[in-house]
Amino acid sequence: MNKKQALKIYRDQNEKIAAYGLMLATAGFDRMTIAPIGGASYRNRMLSIIQGELFELETDKDYVQAILTLSEMDLGEVGNRDISLAKKSLEDVLKFTKEETMEYSYALMNAYDAWYKAKTSENYEIFRPHLMKLIEMTKYRAKKRDAKKDPYDLLLDDFEEGMNRKKYDEFFSLIRKELLPLIRKIDKKKGYIDDSFLYKYYPAEKQALFMKDAMKYLGFSSDWGYMGTTEHPFTSGFSKNDVRVTTNYDEHNVTAAIYSLIHECGHAFYEHQVDAKYEKYPHIRNMSSGMHESQSRFFENYLGRRRSFFVKLYPRLQELFPENLGNVSLDDFIKAANVSKCSLIRTDADELTYPVHILIRYELEKEIFSGKADLDKLDQLWDEKYEKYLGIKAQKPSDGILQDVHWSEAYIGYFPTYALGSAIGAQLFHKMKEDLDVDALLEKGQFKKITDYLHKNVQHDGALYTFEQIVKRATGEDFDPHYYIDYLKEKYKALYNIK
Repeated sequence: MNKKQALKIYRDQNEKIAAYGLMLATAGFDRMTIAPIGGASYRNRMLSIIQGELFELETDKDYVQAILTLSEMDLGEVGNRDISLAKKSLEDVLKFTKEETMEYSYALMNAYDAWYKAKTSENYEIFRPHLMKLIEMTKYRAKKRDAKKDPYDLLLDDFEEGMNRKKYDEFFSLIRKELLPLIRKIDKKKGYIDDSFLYKYYPAEKQALFMKDAMKYLGFSSDWGYMGTTEHPFTSGFSKNDVRVTTNYDEHNVTAAIYSLIHECGHAFYEHQVDAKYEKYPHIRNMSSGMHESQSRFFENYLGRRRSFFVKLYPRLQELFPENLGNVSLDDFIKAANVSKCSLIRTDADELTYPVHILIRYELEKEIFSGKADLDKLDQLWDEKYEKYLGIKAQKPSDGILQDVHWSEAYIGYFPTYALGSAIGAQLFHKMKEDLDVDALLEKGQFKKITDYLHKNVQHDGALYTFEQIVKRATGEDFDPHYYIDYLKEKYKALYNIK
């Protein structure tokens, strides 16, 4: 097989694979948003069959040979990276049979449905057997992929290339050492900032009206994006110009849906702003989780929690909720939106305590894979770690082990990327402030200049580079988590008048 033949087979087959992927992604989005739960059993069986057909395409002998042939050739920087990622993915796929792939797909969909039922009915026992099965399957699959490698290291690398327990242990050790003492000091100043008005009654239909203004401000366009609702917010990037986000409304927490939307729009812009030329290089569009979270957390926190972000938006929020916010100044609203408190729900956590929520999940996942965790008591272990680190304990499963969707999707190894992404974002933001007058742009509603900057410096090349290479190219420095630590300490010491 010569280069020309191999490239044709590779590109033609990738189009077929992309078509099946689009079909599954669209069905998956529907499944988690609008599809009736009663149709789950039939729907899941049918989708697992499609997953089996996709497996046939991915393991087609000519396609496999084309990838192997091209991997021995020089295709230039972009082509070499795309084929390298394709080969890595292929090696994993080939470790399993079609039947195993279908079984795994079916188990994942059933686990999600069980998680949803369990969370909405406050009954962990509905989800427990599915979670145990997924943990068992994840361990089996990791061992089959690479019996010589530590299975949890393998999963961590899946979500962030080059990361492992050793690197994350060092990172989270810094979190424990530098942030926990400050968290405990602030915890003693409960009530220092009044945020009670955020938790009054805010009808979902009025919140939805505000979302339209927020999306317009951000530049999230219906030409390429769509927003829906679901139990746990997420983003699906089907292509550069078909990106879908979801949110969830809490009628007694007005900022929950707002920051959920801003977060997901960070993901959405990353998907949308990868250069169009990479559409024909499918693996270049498969960005790492850490980089993705750097963009979502960047939108949510480094931009969205600044006073300047709400200069144009806050009057509209007051107009919609005059009885709750009419007498609350913008300054007081922003202070409330940045209050730090030891709380149970990760997605609603403030910036300072947020990495501790991730630390808890990271420690649990390490214990699951080391055999230290008693899986029958995983929900209790969850609660114990919250008491240990944050001094609080969930009174219902939806505030504890059932709050996150990720384990129902076997996203074990994903959670650490939230904290890593937050740290990457801090370094990127430090550089952006040197290059742009961020507050002036936000106050004037010139958000496009910010997204243009991110497109040029961070998002343009997708997965062409590793996160460390992207950080170096964007900032001129190696990744340094101390930017994150310094940002949080400076911000919260000032907010709580701690010297």
